Amino acid sequence: MNTYDVCIVGAGVVGCAIARELGHRHRDRPLRIVVLEQHARVGEETSGRNSGVLHSGIHEHPHSLKGRLAREGSALAVSYARQHGIPLLSTGMVIAISWEDVRRGLWREIAMLRRLWVNAWKANIRMSFVTPVGLGAWEPNLRACGGIIIPSVAVIDSLAFVESLRTDSESTGAEFAFNNRVIGIDEDVTSYIVATDRQTIRAGCVINAAGLYADDIAAFALRHKKYTIRLLRGEYYELVTPEKKSLIRRLVYPALPPRATGKGIHFSPRPNGQLFVGPNEVPIEGKTDYTSYKTPPRQFIEALQKFLPVLDERDLRWAYSGIRPRVVSPDGQKSDFIVSVDQEDPPLINLIGIESPGLSAALALARHVAALPCLQRRFSSSRVPPCRT
Repeated sequence: MNTYDVCIVGAGVVGCAIARELGHRHRDRPLRIVVLEQHARVGEETSGRNSGVLHSGIHEHPHSLKGRLAREGSALAVSYARQHGIPLLSTGMVIAISWEDVRRGLWREIAMLRRLWVNAWKANIRMSFVTPVGLGAWEPNLRACGGIIIPSVAVIDSLAFVESLRTDSESTGAEFAFNNRVIGIDEDVTSYIVATDRQTIRAGCVINAAGLYADDIAAFALRHKKYTIRLLRGEYYELVTPEKKSLIRRLVYPALPPRATGKGIHFSPRPNGQLFVGPNEVPIEGKTDYTSYKTPPRQFIEALQKFLPVLDERDLRWAYSGIRPRVVSPDGQKSDFIVSVDQEDPPLINLIGIESPGLSAALALARHVAALPCLQRRFSSSRVPPCRT
């Protein structure tokens, strides 16, 4: 039986970022780190099926983990991408109010923009309000009566990002065990026995970064179902008509009512020149249910035509979908990231509900986890500095 200091479950962006962070922090006294992944490669689930946006955190409560780690993590990710040659598109973000929304009643959109302004002010996020003239300077073809511009937002090639984090982790000695699905976790006095469908290992610490399956992994270790994840599928269409695809160059999001649970169907350009639209939100039951139902393009067109009237259904081609692991509060609102030390010694750390802005937050979240007192006590007698991007 192989023995490790740390077992990380899940080779998505968060699992790979944590492996990298721990590896770099403890270079002088290397840890034996293994990352268990049920798929054949990294980023096969939520990490590779998203918009690739490095969010500013403006949509989140300023003092939440989501807001704080998105702000810090996005800056780290931009720096990391530039240092490692990862495709990056610095587009900025427009959050726009359409004329159609104004005709229906402006107050809810104004409430949304006011909330975003308050969030930005509290978190020191650079942004500006713009009129139709100001929007026209940014996006000449966008039909809107005003909105907010956040110039710092960028789009990253998410799969290239995760793959680079894996390579970086391996350079510090971390091991990746692919095609290893965790089927059981048992505590053994000062360590854990982790069983997969291929092997059994011993680990002094378990970090659960399993994304869609994080609730199941936690239940294996805790012997009861402490966490419940709500699954939401988000679909993307590609805008394929060449002359229309070139009409939008930046991230364009709609202003939504204050209690909206998502960020809305938006225009999503990518570093490779493709332009996608989405995602929607469809509640589902299965954790692998990517294609059982494809939402007709009409829903997407209705959301987008108010900003770009020339679009029609023939311009869109269904592209892919992703599944978001959401934790919902008792009042029905989406909750903050959960980073829970469910056992101090041996450490058991569960990361639950790491949906958007998880990609943005990954590097900062890794620092947050690596600095937890239970890991500091177990692996170091003195404070270890975070790794540099």
